[in-house]
Amino acid sequence: MYRHRKALLVCLAAAATVPMLASCDSESGIPAADVHHDAPAVTASQSATAEPSTTSESTTTTQTAPAAPVGEVPTNAAASAALQPWVNDLVTNPSSLAAKCWTISPLNTSKMYADQQAILAAVAKPGKDGQFAVTWTGPTQTVSVKRSEISSGYACPYVYPTGTQFAYNDADARHTVRRYLARQIGKPVNADDVESKYPLVCDNSATWDPDGTGQSKIAPLRDDPDKLTGVTGYTDSELTSQPGRLDYVTVSVPVQNSSGVTASKTFTLRVGSNGYCIGDVV
Repeated sequence: MYRHRKALLVCLAAAATVPMLASCDSESGIPAADVHHDAPAVTASQSATAEPSTTSESTTTTQTAPAAPVGEVPTNAAASAALQPWVNDLVTNPSSLAAKCWTISPLNTSKMYADQQAILAAVAKPGKDGQFAVTWTGPTQTVSVKRSEISSGYACPYVYPTGTQFAYNDADARHTVRRYLARQIGKPVNADDVESKYPLVCDNSATWDPDGTGQSKIAPLRDDPDKLTGVTGYTDSELTSQPGRLDYVTVSVPVQNSSGVTASKTFTLRVGSNGYCIGDVV
C-alpha cells in the first residue's frame, strides 16, 4: 500500500491550514502533475486517474540495506521502519515516489520531495511522536508522517520548512475529492484506498458548522453516505477549489450518472486528524 484556510491550524506534528487561493485543475490553472490528459472524464470503465498515482504497487517491500539512515523514534519503532523504504526510494528511485505516494497529490509530492539533501538531513535525526503524526526535524526541512501512513508500512511524508507550521493546500482538497469519486465509480487510485484504512469522510463528532451558525452537527455525508449513489464518472480536469467560511473549503466537479446526465457537484471539506475530510456534497 505504497504508496487552507483562515483560522484552523492543524499541524501534522500539530497539523495546520492557512488561507487558500481559488484554484482549479484545468490546464491553464494547474501544472500538468495535477491534470488528466487522456480523456475529458473518468468513468467506471476507465482508470480512475491518469496521474502517476494510479500505478498499483505491491504491498511487499523488499528488504535491502538502507540507502540513508532514518533516526529512531523512541516511543514508536514502527515509524522509522515505515519511513525507511520511502527514504530508500528517495535516494535510489525518486521518480517512483509520485506513484507510490498516491495518498498525496502528485502536484505536492513533486514540490515537497525536491530537496533530497535537506530531507535526508532531517530524517537522520531522532523522530518525535506527536498527537497526529511523527516528525523528524532538520536544519531547513521537517518531515512528518501521519499514523495511517505508518500503519501502511510505507510512510509517505509531508515535507515543509523547519520553523513553520504545515499547511494543507487546495491541491490536497482536490485530491481528497478525486480519491473519493474514484472509489465511488469502482476505480480507486490504489487497491488499498478504502475508507477503513484511509478515511476520507469526516468522522461522527458533532463539529460540522460550515455556515458559522454556532450550531454544530455531525457532517451530513456521515449521516447519509449514499448521497452520490449511481455516479458513474467525473470530469477530473474540471475539479476546482474555493475557500469557504472559517476553516472550510469547497471543491466542485462535474459528475455523470448511469443515464448519462452530467451535473456539477460541490463538496465541502475541512481538515481533521487525517488531513482533509469530506463532510457534505450537494
